[in-house]
This record gives sequence, structure tokens and C-alpha cells, in this order.
Amino acid sequence: MKKIIFILSASFVAAPAVAGTLETDYAFELNNYYGYTDYAKPYNKLHKQNNLNASVNAYGRLTYEFNTDYAASLIGYFMIDSAKKIENYNQGKWGEEIYSVIETPAGEFSFGQDYNVAYKFAVGAPNVGKYRVNNSDIVNFITNPNWYKKGSKMSYKTLNSTYINTDGASPKISYVTPSWKGIKLGATYVPETYSQTGLVAKDSPYKDKSAYILGVYGSWYLSGYELETSLGFADYDENDKEYSAGISLYRKGWTIGASYRKTEADENRYALNKENLYDAYREGQAYNIGISYAIGPFTTGISYFDSKAEHTKNRDKIISFSNSWQYNKYATFSLTVAHLKSIGQDSQTENNSKGYAFVVGLELAI
Repeated sequence: MKKIIFILSASFVAAPAVAGTLETDYAFELNNYYGYTDYAKPYNKLHKQNNLNASVNAYGRLTYEFNTDYAASLIGYFMIDSAKKIENYNQGKWGEEIYSVIETPAGEFSFGQDYNVAYKFAVGAPNVGKYRVNNSDIVNFITNPNWYKKGSKMSYKTLNSTYINTDGASPKISYVTPSWKGIKLGATYVPETYSQTGLVAKDSPYKDKSAYILGVYGSWYLSGYELETSLGFADYDENDKEYSAGISLYRKGWTIGASYRKTEADENRYALNKENLYDAYREGQAYNIGISYAIGPFTTGISYFDSKAEHTKNRDKIISFSNSWQYNKYATFSLTVAHLKSIGQDSQTENNSKGYAFVVGLELAI
């Protein structure tokens, strides 16, 4: 990241000079990936075997530091992704997150298109490169009929993450306490939920309701080990309640982690409507576990993800072996080998998918 610092000052009659610092951070990434998919019969005739994925990502942050205790920031993320044309996990070619953050001695406040505190606090299986096992983009290369979006239709028939992400980056208000003995608490209010990443159908009647999310994060150094933990809870009005937990342990380049998430619907408050097919998917669970090792510019890791809907046969299993090599501060090479087995509602071939993906990538950053 490049950083430019400006010093601003103003003076007032009969008052001492007031000085502040304006900082701007920015980053630009161009990512290119090629993937070959070896589908198991009889799926290899239904889906593409060769896929290219190019994405452009931009980040910008403007921060004004009033003094050592107070600061305000405006943050923006912007993304264009060619691979999102693919059916069964198309999230749209364009995406953005724009929000503001105010830092004070009493804690941090954020407003806008940001992720909720439970999602931001979450820890679990270590991430290696872009095609990690949790909330994975590997389905850009292996079609998953359980995670579907085409045109105006969208549904997630299984959880795609162990992190609470049902509200996506919808506008929200969040508060995070200062750290106390390694522990942070957070709360998020979402006036109207919508999602491009979680278990909410685009045309479902409950997608524009409010939500309340709570999160807890802990980080400690114990006898040479770095331990991280997280807990999350969410109440989505007229949708479901969600619970998450995660743990990660690091020592001398090694990281091992796991996380779990469960969604449930109260029949008294969120009666399941059989006419709305999406309701059947609201109750489910997912977990992941993984291990990674980093030495110098090299990082390698293997993880497993399992997700299942409670009231249907829908289920996903992903094993991901990922590797990255940071050649210099501008270029990173990656290699991912992943296996996905997706089981739909019935035994029909188009409702299931199984295969291996081999993905090589070049990531350029400024």
C-alpha cells in the first residue's frame, strides 16, 4: 500500500494551534486465474471444464486524525470480476463497499456498506490465497447447484460459510468496544438486510427485514502460542437466528483452526411456508477445519468444509489444498487443488455435482 501523509494546521486568535493529520491509503489489485475442472461422470458433459477468472480490486481510505485518541475515516472497496458470469454462484460483475469509521477512546463506530461484527471477528480454518475453503470462490470453477444465481433468481440451499454473512454488505451501523485483556465485543444493527453471499433468496419475502448481530473476539499470547477465538449471534427478523464459533492457534509458522455455524428458525415467529421453497433451506449447519504453514514468501495449507441443510438432502463438501508464493511486493503466484461434492434435493444428475479443480493464478498489486 502506498501512503501519503499531509499535516493540516489552523490557528485561532487567543487560542493555541490546532493540528491534525490527514492520511490516504490506497491499493490496486489485478488477479488472473486459469482453472481446469475434471468432473466425475456423468457431470463432465454438463459443465465447463476450462475457466478463466480475471478480477480488478481497488481499495481506498481517507483518514483524518484529530489527535492520538480521535480519528475519522472514509473507506471504499470496488471490484469487477469476469468469472461471475458463471451460473450457480454468479454474484454480479460489479461490487462495492463504502463506509465510514470513527475511532474514539470509548470504541469504534462504523456506518455504511460494511460487514457485520460477527463476520469481521470470525476466525476458523486458515485462509491461503483467494480460493480458500470457507466462503469459497472455488465454485467459479466447479459448478455448485446448491449456490445459485442467474438473472433475478438467487438461492443458497446450503450455508456457504461458517461466518455469519447472511446480511452481506448491506448498509448497517456497528460498534466495537476497546480491547480489554485481549477481548473485544461488538454489535451491529441492520435496518434492511440483503445479501449476495449468504442464505437469503433475492426474491424472498424476508430479505428486507431488520437484523441484530453480536460478536465476541479474543486474542492472547500463551507460552509462544497465539490463540484467537470468536463467537457470533444474529437475529434476522422473520428469517432465522444464527450462531457461530471459531478458534485458531498459531506457532512458528503453523496455524490450525476450525469454526462452526448453525441457523435455526422459530416456527412460532418464522413459520415455514411450504409455498416458498427458500424456507426449507433456512435451517442448516456448516463447519470447517484446516492447517497451514508459512515460511518466508511461501504458504501452504489444506482445509475441509462441510455444509448441510436440515430439512433437505442438500449438502456440500469441499477439500482445498492451496499454495501461494509472494515473488515480490508486487506479484504473488498461487496454486490450488480442490474437490467439491454437491448433493441436491434428488438423484437427478443436474441437481448434483462432483469434481476436481486445478487453479493457477497470478496476483498483481500496487
